[in-house]
Amino acid sequence: MYLFRPLRAASGLMALAAIMFLVAFNLGGCSESENTPTSPETTIAPTLPSTEQLEFDFSFFGPADQLDKSSGEYDNFINAYLRTVLLDVMAHLVLAAPVEAFSNAIHTVPTVQPDGSWRWTYDWQVAGERVGIVLLGMPAGEVVEWELYLVPDGTNLEYLWFSGTTTDNGEDGHWVFLDLDDEDFPVCGEIAWGTNADGRFLEFISRQPDSYGDRLAFYDNDPDFRIEFTLGAGGDSSFIQWHAAGDGSLKIPDYNNGVEACWNIYQQNVDCR
Repeated sequence: MYLFRPLRAASGLMALAAIMFLVAFNLGGCSESENTPTSPETTIAPTLPSTEQLEFDFSFFGPADQLDKSSGEYDNFINAYLRTVLLDVMAHLVLAAPVEAFSNAIHTVPTVQPDGSWRWTYDWQVAGERVGIVLLGMPAGEVVEWELYLVPDGTNLEYLWFSGTTTDNGEDGHWVFLDLDDEDFPVCGEIAWGTNADGRFLEFISRQPDSYGDRLAFYDNDPDFRIEFTLGAGGDSSFIQWHAAGDGSLKIPDYNNGVEACWNIYQQNVDCR
């Protein structure tokens, strides 16, 4: 179905983001509410997660535009910068459609259902076509269980696009995406966000056959930040990490012979300690 092609393409960009993360560069050297319901009988609708949970700040790399790229003195920092630019674009492309589809519910008044769930029904424009959205939120103790369905214009058919859970008023969550064009391999990817020992995180996991288990994660543990990519389950990790003071490092198989490469607070190449 044509309508689903851009949505399928967006979910498939996780694999492309991984490729972008590892690609070589020639530099010489990827219904707001303040209350969380505690039982299915509540009269307060579940909190919709904020889209801020699904964004990552790359402003640290802004100074790269002013550096002398021909000198070789800043190659490590600039290489990290170029990779994060691509990852920023990929992350936005992956998340744009589901975030827009989900967040548009904020403009709709939900209705409580006999089973205690809440239902948002509204229209969404995608790929030049109108598609209906049915969003269901079921409070279950501290957890809200979500399902988002697409209803193509002119039909009564409902297609489950993604489902998952949120906790802590949407501060933590996990969504599983289905490939709407593939009945044999329906789960194509996962997105998770929240807080763990490494700080705030945003994580993408591919479930597509050709990239199964690939994992891309962003961590914000201010003043320390990190991007990590793992190729398949249990595979080696590549990373870009930096500190608010200005220094950082990257370790990528196709750069610096796969050895960690560092820069100082002035973004100059330095030996790693």
